[in-house]
Amino acid sequence: MNFKTTVGVLLAVMTMAPGAVLATNTVIAGEFDGAEERTAPLPAACSAENPLAYQNAGTFQVAATGTYVIFDVFNFTGVDITAMIYEGGFDPANPASPVTPIGIDWVEQIDLTAGVDYTLVVQNWCQNQQGAWALTFSGPGNVTSGLVRAVPEQTQGLLTNSDPVASTECNVAGFYKEFGPIRVQRSGTYHYTDISVEYDVDVCLQVYTAPFDPSEPDANRVGGALDDFEVIDLEADTDYYFVLQSLEGSFSDTGEYFYVLAPPAPFRINKALAGAWYNSQTSGQGLFMDVYDNINQMFVGWYTFDLSRPVDGTAQLGEPGHRWLTAFGPIDGPNGDLDVFLAKGGAFDSPSPAIDPQEIVGSMTVEFDDCMSGTVNYALTDPVVAGEIPIQPLAADHVELCETLTGGPGMPGPL
Repeated sequence: MNFKTTVGVLLAVMTMAPGAVLATNTVIAGEFDGAEERTAPLPAACSAENPLAYQNAGTFQVAATGTYVIFDVFNFTGVDITAMIYEGGFDPANPASPVTPIGIDWVEQIDLTAGVDYTLVVQNWCQNQQGAWALTFSGPGNVTSGLVRAVPEQTQGLLTNSDPVASTECNVAGFYKEFGPIRVQRSGTYHYTDISVEYDVDVCLQVYTAPFDPSEPDANRVGGALDDFEVIDLEADTDYYFVLQSLEGSFSDTGEYFYVLAPPAPFRINKALAGAWYNSQTSGQGLFMDVYDNINQMFVGWYTFDLSRPVDGTAQLGEPGHRWLTAFGPIDGPNGDLDVFLAKGGAFDSPSPAIDPQEIVGSMTVEFDDCMSGTVNYALTDPVVAGEIPIQPLAADHVELCETLTGGPGMPGPL
């Protein structure tokens, strides 16, 4: 069953009664960063990979008793999750008996009671992934939680037959609303999701760089019309005008609408960055990196030279000026904060003599701008020396995977 057909079936079941008060919409969001605990798939979850990372997203309450439609925003565009709601606490050793025994994979309607403390638990669906997750709650009242995200004003409202009509790619004669000017905080790819469940109207979003002119509906438009699950590239510090219109062939031309426009995910260090990195100005030396993103740790082998060329001395293997250091430590987003270690006392390919206990001889921070560039800052203690090294990869065959791992949506919120 395709998306439109599925939504049509759900709407037939879940559409609010005529004349009902507009639904209250809430977005709750978080992020999987690889450090989460893992457990067997929760009840009704996909069991393709076991165990799966999960988060106890804390307690929440609803302001009014009634039926809430809960929607997995990134089901098709980012980190896919299953969500479970428990009355009271959650015990991963005994995950049965949730309020939502079927689990929320894409969209479900759940009866919730005002004043009750519910616990929300989210788990990766089928496979472990890192990145943002988001759920929307649409129902008779607000949802209070420590993970609630602000909903921009233009993302929800009501299309009526008193709104103007235009002929566009979305609809040859559809009611529309215009909002603007609007600016986004970050340049990049934004992810649009039409939360059409429980609403009478399926909406289509078009973005312009100048006020909308109904006589020239394609003039100044950025990309194409956005429907269901789409992406659009936007630039910071640019004025945009959002035109929201009922989609031709929609369930109705007027009614409630609600959509999410999520920003690009912030860059984060990921396993695709493992490999050789160097500064093109200092050929013959560099760093080999390994990333353990399931535990948010990073290892660096630093192959370099002494501070100055040795005046004398010999070496049976290699060159007297060669130096190598190692570094290890936690990563957080695009940054790694590592301790630098020195190993000494050993001999080539031999268990004896045993090396001396490794000692910390400084610190290193690694910061990546994107999949192709980064900066290493170091501060060594003996001798005291500090500096900064711009780095680039020795080869670019990691870029496709890197961009796949970091190219998803970020947490929804103010644009």
